Amino acid sequence: MRSPRRVLVLSAPVGEGHVAAARALATRMRALWPAAVVTEVETVAGGPRRTALLTAAYRVVMRSAPGLYGLAYDVLGRLPPVAAFFQRLGAPATARALRPVLRAHDPDLVVCTYPVTTGGLALLRRRGELAARTVAVVTDPAVHPFWIWPDVDETWTMLDAAAADARRLGAREVRVVPPAVDPRFTPSLRDSGVSLLPPGDSNDALLPRGGITVLVTGGSLGFGSLEAVTDAVLTAGAHAVVLAGRNDALRRRLDARGDPRLRVLGWTDTVPVEMAAADVVLTTGGGMIASEALAVGRPVLFATPVPGHGRAAARALADAGLAVACPTVADVAREVAALAADPRRRDELFRAARTFSARDLDAELTALAARG
Repeated sequence: MRSPRRVLVLSAPVGEGHVAAARALATRMRALWPAAVVTEVETVAGGPRRTALLTAAYRVVMRSAPGLYGLAYDVLGRLPPVAAFFQRLGAPATARALRPVLRAHDPDLVVCTYPVTTGGLALLRRRGELAARTVAVVTDPAVHPFWIWPDVDETWTMLDAAAADARRLGAREVRVVPPAVDPRFTPSLRDSGVSLLPPGDSNDALLPRGGITVLVTGGSLGFGSLEAVTDAVLTAGAHAVVLAGRNDALRRRLDARGDPRLRVLGWTDTVPVEMAAADVVLTTGGGMIASEALAVGRPVLFATPVPGHGRAAARALADAGLAVACPTVADVAREVAALAADPRRRDELFRAARTFSARDLDAELTALAARG
């Protein structure tokens, strides 16, 4: 099997989703191409200082003024020429930061999961400074103009509708590819009857018996109306496992309740286990958690999704029949209660998720290697 010799996988720590996708791709590449040198680089969004600024700004805005972020996202989404102006404005700084990285690693394949970084690659490609094949991996179910750079060789999306939008926005070669998730997110775990928890432990020991269990998450930063959403889940008669991520204040508040129907976790690497042990995955964030839940075969609810990419992801996956969008807290309570009362509805969503996740990402990577 043909394989690249040197692969560079680029992302940026502006939210965990971009980095998680890059790590998942790198893990799969190393297994598929054992002779290749696969390197991950996370801080190339215009250099370390700019990366740190973007990361800090994203956290502050999403926690303090998410509506402002959503407004900018929506306005630029409706006005691609304006988005293109800002793309051109920022690409030179990113390209300057990328030059030493590319010289150090001399890749023959570059895969990028962060749109700002892709802009630097696109500029270098257009100027003839980068000979490697370049692939932009869209980690959101919906495509925003900021994701699209016509000078990269390939753009990967996870939905047909997103691919159509990417082509309309000028992407050169668009492929519909399964989302890049860690191989640990697989339906074969729980659904084959394999125990997911440590020896001697069980989900029954963690939560009372009876009812369904809903995994509640707001992404790595634990943003969105997680407390209100958790209350809605409990009101609907379900148990809740809340992933508070790095939001320590939220974790402490929920822990202080002492509710036996509620488990609260901070930052953890056991998300595949928790997800597979749940009956439903509920997220207020963007597309990465939803992609992981679909890979495990769990019904996905978007609960009061965060403005911008969260709402866009909810619409895209709901339109594709892969998720249920709950715009309000009251919608969350109604939908959780309906899923608890109707196993057939859960089975429908489960089957849709399994069909979606049955596509083979490793086969797509093998085909990419063949294209050189």
